[in-house]
Amino acid sequence: MNSYSKAKGTEIEKTIKEQMQAELSGAGMYFALARSAKEQNMDDAADNFTKLANEHAAQASFYAEFCGRYPFKKEELWQFVKGLSKAEECGEKMILELSEKVKESGFNEAADKIKTFASQHKHHAEVTSELVKKYAPDSVKQNAKKCYVCSICGFEYEGDMESEPENFTCPICGMPKSVFKQK
Repeated sequence: MNSYSKAKGTEIEKTIKEQMQAELSGAGMYFALARSAKEQNMDDAADNFTKLANEHAAQASFYAEFCGRYPFKKEELWQFVKGLSKAEECGEKMILELSEKVKESGFNEAADKIKTFASQHKHHAEVTSELVKKYAPDSVKQNAKKCYVCSICGFEYEGDMESEPENFTCPICGMPKSVFKQK
C-alpha cells in the first residue's frame, strides 16, 4: 500500500504528526529501557524492549510517510538525502560541541559516549553522500539557484523557499520556515 502523503493537507494531518512524534518517543523510551536491562544482565528483557522499540520506530515511519513528512518519489528522495547529508555533517560538529559541554560539567563518561555519537553522524554523512553519488549523480552536480540552510540542524533545502507554504517545517528537526537562511 502506498500511503505517501495521503493525509497531507487534510484535517487529520496534525493528529497523524502528533502520533508520529509519540511513536518516536516510544521508540526512544524502549531503547533506553533495553540499554538499562542490558547493563543489568537481563538480556531477554533487553531483547524484548529492543523489539518493542523497533515496532514503535516502524509505526512512526508509517505515520511520517502518511503525512508526507519525508519524500517517497525518486526525484524528491535523492534531493532530500543530499540535504540530509549536510545536516549529518552539521550534526557531527554540534554533537562534538555538546560532548565538550558535558565534559566541562564533569560528566566524563557521558561525554565520551556522546563523542562516539558525533563520529556516527560523520559516518551517516559519508554514507548518505555516497548513496546520492551512486543513485542520483546528476543531483550532486546540479546546484539550485537558491539554497537555504536550517539554522538549527543544518539541513539544506535547494529551491525557492518562498514557494513553500507558511506552515512548512524542516523535515529533519521540525522547526518553522523562518529558521532557514539563504546560503
